Amino acid sequence: MPNRRTKIRAAVVGLGWPGMQHLKGYTIDPRSEVIAVCDLDKAHAEEIAAQHKIPNAYTNHLEMLENKDIDAVSVCLPNFLHAPISIDVLNAGKHVLCEKPPARSAQEAKAMADAAAQNGKTLMYALVQRFDGSSQKLKQLVKAGELGDVYFGKAAYVRRRGIPIGKEGWFVDRERSGGGALIDIGVHALDCIWWLMDSPRPVEVMGASYAHFGHLVPDDVKYDVDDGTFAQIRFENGATIILETTWALNLPGDNYIKIAGTKAGVTLNPFTLYIESNGKEVDRPLDAPSINGFDEEVKHFVECIVEGKEPISSAEQGIMLMQMLDGIYESAEKGQSVSIADLSRAKG
Repeated sequence: MPNRRTKIRAAVVGLGWPGMQHLKGYTIDPRSEVIAVCDLDKAHAEEIAAQHKIPNAYTNHLEMLENKDIDAVSVCLPNFLHAPISIDVLNAGKHVLCEKPPARSAQEAKAMADAAAQNGKTLMYALVQRFDGSSQKLKQLVKAGELGDVYFGKAAYVRRRGIPIGKEGWFVDRERSGGGALIDIGVHALDCIWWLMDSPRPVEVMGASYAHFGHLVPDDVKYDVDDGTFAQIRFENGATIILETTWALNLPGDNYIKIAGTKAGVTLNPFTLYIESNGKEVDRPLDAPSINGFDEEVKHFVECIVEGKEPISSAEQGIMLMQMLDGIYESAEKGQSVSIADLSRAKG
């Protein structure tokens, strides 16, 4: 049911850079306000609360959840905390906007979706590239049929050098992160292109992962994740996606999305439409609105709560996205293609 309060009262857990983007998004939306922040660093939480005139600062999320005035919570924490903290929030009767990736596995994402359904609350994932101006414009073109039947996509998020370590090395510790380059930045490229292609159901994946750049991190840091992963994904509707993602690669960095349909194709960088007109190949530059994706995703989350709408990055999509990531890692380990259905049955 739509929320009847004048404003959605939000809290932000985790006050690193992503958390501060969420805080700003709530602050600039007239339908919401931030009434609590939470961070293990007490001084930092109190400083942020004072700067933004937020009445409550916590270091323990369970204590924060006792605050009955909170309607919604942004979970902006390391990957291993996404599922347990989000489930605590949902069980406390509050809506959740969880940072990417949805979780460390499809199994964790399923548990989060179940908690949202059982408590009748919204669970949305902060997959920010869906809210970029060019992504939104391209989605409109796809929905309008301008590309025809979209059957192929290719996406990359490639860094030449850029391995994040994180506090106490959590980014490069598989137990805490769930993986490396694929689950950290590859998730952005994969999710965006999959969404642009109308989120078809994945059926089979083939992946290869590599870890050749551990020498770039300090010797005392545990490093057991991928710094490069490459995959092909086949979907129920016959479409195919090819994905490239690296934290480190001996080639130039790159970041692109390309999709092709039976009538036309589009690249996001540069934002260009590729068509055939009167028997000639035509490249047509496209314009897109300049909008802040982080602000737009928070705005959409608030709108979903106020109007009782399903988020465009829903709990169910979070499960399927994690199934693809799980499948890629499983395929890389086995050295053969993996059926998503078989993988789901095996992991319950």
